[in-house]
This record gives sequence, C-alpha cells and structure tokens, in this order.
Amino acid sequence: MKKVIIVGAGLAGSYIATQLPADYDITIITKKTRIDSNSMLAQGGIAAALDEGDSPKVHEEDTLKAGKYHNDEQAVKQLVTIGPQLIDDLIAQGMKFDRESDGQLSFGLEGAHRFRRILHAQGDQTGHALTEFVQSTIRNDIKWEENTTVLDLVVEKGECQGVVIRNRKGAIKTKYADFTILASGGLGHLYPLTTNDQTITGDGIALAFRNNIKLKDMAYVQFHPTLLTKNDKCYGLITEAIRGAGAILIDENGNKIMEDTPQKDLAPRDVVTRKLKAWQQKGHRLFLDISKIQSFKQKFPGVSRNLANHQIDFERTKKIPIQPGAHFFMGGIKTDLDAQTSLKRLYAVGEVACNGVHGANRLASNSLLDCLVSSNRAAEAIAKTPTAENKNNDYTVDSPSNSDIKSKLPSKDVLLEKTWKQIGVVRSKTDLNNFLNWLDKFNYKELNPKQLSSKDLTIANLCICAELIAKSALAQPKSLGANYIKGV
Repeated sequence: MKKVIIVGAGLAGSYIATQLPADYDITIITKKTRIDSNSMLAQGGIAAALDEGDSPKVHEEDTLKAGKYHNDEQAVKQLVTIGPQLIDDLIAQGMKFDRESDGQLSFGLEGAHRFRRILHAQGDQTGHALTEFVQSTIRNDIKWEENTTVLDLVVEKGECQGVVIRNRKGAIKTKYADFTILASGGLGHLYPLTTNDQTITGDGIALAFRNNIKLKDMAYVQFHPTLLTKNDKCYGLITEAIRGAGAILIDENGNKIMEDTPQKDLAPRDVVTRKLKAWQQKGHRLFLDISKIQSFKQKFPGVSRNLANHQIDFERTKKIPIQPGAHFFMGGIKTDLDAQTSLKRLYAVGEVACNGVHGANRLASNSLLDCLVSSNRAAEAIAKTPTAENKNNDYTVDSPSNSDIKSKLPSKDVLLEKTWKQIGVVRSKTDLNNFLNWLDKFNYKELNPKQLSSKDLTIANLCICAELIAKSALAQPKSLGANYIKGV
C-alpha cells in the first residue's frame, strides 16, 4: 500500500486526495483546519474555455499575453486543455456552478480575458463552494491532522521520505511516507495588506529552501488592485468580477483613474495596480464605483455581506474604498508538468508550486484551474511510481536539543513595513539592495525550526521568502510583469 502525505487543505491538497487510488494510505496535514485556506476565500471564479465561440487556444493566448510570454508554453497548453475536462467531471459529480435562466452555464468576464469564460459558484463565493464540494468527496478513511505544523522534510538517500511535524499538543514527530505533496499555498502575509488567509506565510517555500530544493520565478508577486480597506487595514478582496460587471476605478473627486489606459479597468493586474499606487502617491484616495451594476447585492452576496459587516455604506454611496495589496505568488517550488520537484518523491501543487504556467503575471481565475490540473497530473504520476524501498512506517518522537544559537529576528510589523516599501508593487535596485543589507542583520537561516516558537518560525519563514524575492528581482535583466523595477 502506498503511503502519501499531503501538506495543505485548500483546493489543490483536497483535490489530489480525491484523485489518488482508493487503496492508498493518505494523511492530510494542515496548519489550522480544513476550512482555512486561500481557496476558501477565492471570489472571482475558475477560468475554462467551455462556452461556444471560445477555445483552449484563445485561453492559451490570453494566458501567455498576461504572463508577458514568460510562461512555460507546455504548462499553459496542459492547463487550458485538461482543465475543461476536469471541470466537466466535477459537474458530472454534482458540483453546481451558476447558470443562466435557460439552464446554460453562466460565464463572467475578468481582466485580460477576451471571452466570457469565468465560471462562478454562489456568485462571488466560487473558491469556497468548489473547495467545500471537493472536500465532501474525500473518502472517509483519509486521515486529517489539523492544527499541525510541518517543520521540516525527511530527506534520506536523496529522496523525500516524509515530514517532521509539531502537532496540536506541541509534540514533535517524524512521519514517513512513500510520497509527500506540498500544497501549502503562497506567501501573502509577507505584506501588510493581503487577501490571503492568515495561515499563508511562505512555509512550503521555506521548507524547500532549507532542503536545497529548486525554486523558480521568485521575483513575481501579484498585487491585486482592489482590496477592501478601512483605516488602512485590509478586510478582504473585492473581486475583479465586479469590474467585469461594469464597475470602474475612481478617486475621491470621481475622476476615472484608468480612462487613458488600454483595456481601461480590465487591464492586467500589474498595470492596474501600478496606476493605482501612482495615484495614491499624488495624495488621492481610491474607490470602486459600482453605480452601473444592477442588483449588486444579488450578484455579489459575499462581498455585500463583508461590506455590511464593516459598515461600508455602499448601497447609498455606490462606492467601495479600496487599495492594492498582495494577492498571489506566481513563483515557488520548481516542478515539471507532473508536479515533481527537484527532490525525488516530493511533489508540489497549487500556489506553492511553479511549473511556469502563470509566467510573470497570472491571468485572472487561472489559479483554481491550476490547482485541479497540477493535482490531477501529480496523482497520475504517483500512481505510476513504485513505493519506496526500505521505508520506515513508524512515527518516531524527536526531542529538540538545546542550541547555542540565539534567534535574532525582526519584529513582524517592521518586516512587513519594509517589504511593502522595498519589495512591493514598484521596486528599485537601491531599495532591493538596502533591503537585503537590512536582512543581513538577522540569523533566520541559521535557526532550527524545531527549536522555534510558532511565532518565530513564521517570521523566519517570511524572512527567507523576502530574501529570495529581493535577490531574484535584482537578478532579472529588465522589468517584466509583476517585477517592476524603476529605471530597468
């Protein structure tokens, strides 16, 4: 019997659990609970060329254009051809996407798409509906280990043979497996304003870095233009589908911010975000004007509830206060088209992984599709690969030894203030070098995760991610997509 460990409970981790054969021994490990993930928060939808007149070829072209042609073309072809088949399979299993009055699937429009190809479920709650549905199909014999942190990978004889965990009781254990799958999400909480779930702190990327596993495209962080903000704090995403439905970006005087930009309010996200940041720097406040959208509350029930919960008077003013913030990470652990990493028997799927499908700038609503496709490919590859030789199926308890190395870490608030200013939406070589010089004061790379508190481990992991982003950004010969460097 093949034994598999999945790290992460979002769509990618949950879906691969349903794709593996029924006789596998599977454990899903998640830092909090099965409902805590970016997938559960995804509003916009899932892109697929299923409508008449659309085609995988056009979806491929849109993805490449948005990604500034930095994408891996084979990964994009795989995404747009396999993705629709997997969505059809989910519909056949009972997944309910929104439909028109005649029963046909309803397709929305988002930035940089030439066709209406965005499927939604429960309006603006697609990620939650899809992930919840997939989780409902997970076999009862699959084990869940919630409130459990993965501290390290078990690497023996050049292979990944499992993980080191700290469970909810604080006990540190080694858990062995034939195959380990990282589906731990991105690094959104490296920045002070983010749409990401609170659990998303770059843990999988830090695991890979500590074990010399290859990474890719670390410079490319996507900042979403429209985060609901009040008193400079983020209270969730305002989905791009709202602009697809007719909303426009304005300032406090009603000036149309994107009026002189190609594709206007539906330009690629990096373009919109930089324009908004420049507008902010002139002293303006930013809003989304929703006055052209009829039946807003019915079309966007999740956003409407969130606005009401935070006392935003959107029904009267027809305006939503917004700011740009961190949303999605295009880089990550380098994988092939089967989600295999550079370490044998270790796979990575979803946002933590990078097979090149998103390029330098992710096309809207491709991320949920990638979760399905990469997980499907990984499951097929694992099914064809023999079990590990001389594997150890036992749990062994580790007692962390005392260390002479005392942790020297920045406060999280100071770290995030600097990341936003120096490795954020607009970068400069001077800022990047200054940021790396500042990071050099701390010893986050020398610390043993087993000896760190959860708080300090999070800061150390974020520091690792920040260093990787800054170094990768500096190494790029020119600005491209989400990596925008002034003067380059």
